[in-house]
Amino acid sequence: MAVGRPLLRLAVLAWVGACLAGSMTVDLATLPAYDAPDHTHESVLDPDGVFTVLWTPDLDKQEVVWEIHARTRGWLGFGFSSNGGMGGADIVTAWVEDGKLHLQDRHGVGPKMPPEDEINDWRPLYARENDTHTMLVVARDVNTCDPEDYVLTNETVRLLYAWGEEDPSGDQPPYHGPRRGNRYGLVLAPFHRDGLLEDFETITVRQRIVLPHTQDTFYWCHIEKIPEWKEKHHYIGFDMIYGENAHSNLHHSVAFECHTQDGTDPAKLLESHVGHPGYECYTPNMPPEFYLCERFLINWAIGSEGELLPEKVGIPLRHEHGGATYLMFQSHYDNKRLERDVTVEWSMRLYHTTQLRPWDASIIGLGHSLIFSLTVPPRTSDWLVVGHCSSACTAAALPPEGVNIFTVFLHGHYLVRAIRLRHFRGLKELPPIAVDTNYAADFQQSRRLSREVKLLPGDHLTVECDYNSETRDTATFTGWRADDEMCQAFINYYPRVPLAMCRSSPHPRLLTRLYHLKGFQSDLDLSTFEFNPEVGDGRRYQEAVNALPWSTLDKQKINSEIIHGDQFIKCQYNYGISLKLDTNVTGYPTAVPFVPAEDKFCALRASASASVLSPPPTFTLLPWLLALVVVAVVAV
Repeated sequence: MAVGRPLLRLAVLAWVGACLAGSMTVDLATLPAYDAPDHTHESVLDPDGVFTVLWTPDLDKQEVVWEIHARTRGWLGFGFSSNGGMGGADIVTAWVEDGKLHLQDRHGVGPKMPPEDEINDWRPLYARENDTHTMLVVARDVNTCDPEDYVLTNETVRLLYAWGEEDPSGDQPPYHGPRRGNRYGLVLAPFHRDGLLEDFETITVRQRIVLPHTQDTFYWCHIEKIPEWKEKHHYIGFDMIYGENAHSNLHHSVAFECHTQDGTDPAKLLESHVGHPGYECYTPNMPPEFYLCERFLINWAIGSEGELLPEKVGIPLRHEHGGATYLMFQSHYDNKRLERDVTVEWSMRLYHTTQLRPWDASIIGLGHSLIFSLTVPPRTSDWLVVGHCSSACTAAALPPEGVNIFTVFLHGHYLVRAIRLRHFRGLKELPPIAVDTNYAADFQQSRRLSREVKLLPGDHLTVECDYNSETRDTATFTGWRADDEMCQAFINYYPRVPLAMCRSSPHPRLLTRLYHLKGFQSDLDLSTFEFNPEVGDGRRYQEAVNALPWSTLDKQKINSEIIHGDQFIKCQYNYGISLKLDTNVTGYPTAVPFVPAEDKFCALRASASASVLSPPPTFTLLPWLLALVVVAVVAV
């Protein structure tokens, strides 16, 4: 019975892998010439620029090609881990000596030398060594079906690196000492920045500020004005330039578009603030007109490397061209040690062009509203917070043909372990738009989607955040501090519509019952930033929640009732300007849950190997000879 080519290719790859031990030695002369491509991704992994990795994922082939450069004539190590530790890590070690490449597939089992895998799943494509550097090019399957390997996904991963100054004296590298580390990455997602075209211009925003030594968290807001142009310009991306203490003390900087409630030019309200150094955000000192600035233009947070928009979209600039003339920059600084005389300096390059893209784009904020009800009890290993973008809001705000989502930005703080953006349509749940089960608050990079997602009027979106508060003795609430919490997602989409926020929060009457409160203040406004309202008996919300006997309560039951109870809708054009809806309450829709299709790839590969090919011979074959077999079969 004839075997199809895809099945035969799987079988041959499985057979070759079985023939190769975790370690291989390859004569460099047998490797083909390497024509270096323009890789889609690049990251300098260490602070001194010693270790750089470039890579290109190919989802059709289900493989990634890695090009690794290390400033050493010794050995190098590279790999993946979900948390930066060695447990569960997947590693390749390699060095070039006497015209030969020594390549080893290893897996981490803790704080000791990673043992070699039984099968080597790193395919050598090229290697060389010069007077200063070692270069290695390898290919690796997204899923090798090897239980000792790490399965690559669209989620956050730690890229591990290490190196030695000399080649190993034996068959394994010596201890690396301080020459090691890790850096966050998104391996399979399309890179968050395409190359800049030649026809672009730059606006540079700068800030230099001395942090108060009395506050561990400090927010500063100031206004920037877009220059006056006769013709329309598109904003197409930004880069962050780090100055003094920016790496250590700047948590995020967000640019908001400023729009009036009636759609008129906001010059009369905001022009006087142009050139002013700014004000502490969301305090009585901040001018009330700053609250007109709530539509997102730029999201930069710790770990981000900047962003360039896809070439078919741009965000319009200036009021007369459908965008915003005035921007408010909200910058979050941390000074956890309450040090004196800490100066932080940074700048941001905003790229724009007159070569207009086909589509005007924008951003919508999703998730749990920035309000008191986001509450995580103390000493809790698993607590879920949700926020909904209701079908009522999307039905009122989106055009009949819908909009197209091309990028997602996930945001939470240090208790968040995972974030999901779920998508519902009618009585059915669609595949999730974004999932990160390895979410890390120190790596907040926008995520370009591999395929755009259509969002139609009447669709429902839900942001879910998993929290672990086992290190906290008191409850954690939403707020501006890094130690407070948030549960948010932001979607970049086109065509642009007048919608800034589509969020929700648990209904106050539900919290009153579950937390045994007397009742909230009568003038409670759920459309504003209210973090600690009055709840009777002369107490405020946070005090009352922290007074609960959490160790004796059924937290799982309370959490279930909160997430499945009524939520108050926040569907806004801008701050305080809500769309008129038929209801102000939402919750999880009644829908058939999405169940991903069973991944049969590994089972297919195992079946092909067992049924088509005989067991591998016991003698050792040279890796280059096996490579010829693979090339011959795959080329059929």
